[in-house]
Amino acid sequence: MKKLFLTVLLGLIANFGLAQNITFGLKGGAVFNTDKGQVWRDATSNIYKKDGKAAAGFQAGALLRVSLTGLYIQPELLYSQFKNEYEYQNVKTDVTKKRLDIPVNVGKRFLGIGHIQAGPVFSYYFDDKISLKDVSKAKQDDFNVGFQVGTGVEISRLLLDLRYEFGFGKTTSKFIKDGTQFTTQNRPQMLNLSLAYLF
Repeated sequence: MKKLFLTVLLGLIANFGLAQNITFGLKGGAVFNTDKGQVWRDATSNIYKKDGKAAAGFQAGALLRVSLTGLYIQPELLYSQFKNEYEYQNVKTDVTKKRLDIPVNVGKRFLGIGHIQAGPVFSYYFDDKISLKDVSKAKQDDFNVGFQVGTGVEISRLLLDLRYEFGFGKTTSKFIKDGTQFTTQNRPQMLNLSLAYLF
């Protein structure tokens, strides 16, 4: 199902490239993860649960802008990476998430240099890593859908965007070390600040 969904989205992006009023661009920027996340440790005698700390990350990729009458549609293909920090018994642990994002925003320009935009974002999580050593097993949720809303400015071929993203569901990662399971859970909530160049 996920492969079919990604194939359809990539096909739509490719078809956009055959239409008129199409602009291609490259973009990159910072991802400010605002969801602290939670971690809990299951043991025979107790259940430990604690909030983590959010940490910044980055994203990079490509975009297409399809200009319509008064509006534009902007599908993107982005690699994003960010992490959360946790501490248990004075031991600090990081969980790094790597994902492929496909936002499809509808936008409108105003005053010649500004724009507003909003739309869904489809995220595929392909790698969750924990900084603990000797983790014997790892499993994570690999698909989530969210929504983005943002604004930005356009100066010649440069686009500066600020977006807020929130996920409709939570993503969970499970790690097992020496028979003990560590589970982390996040709901994607982040600010994305990016710079793009249109060709």
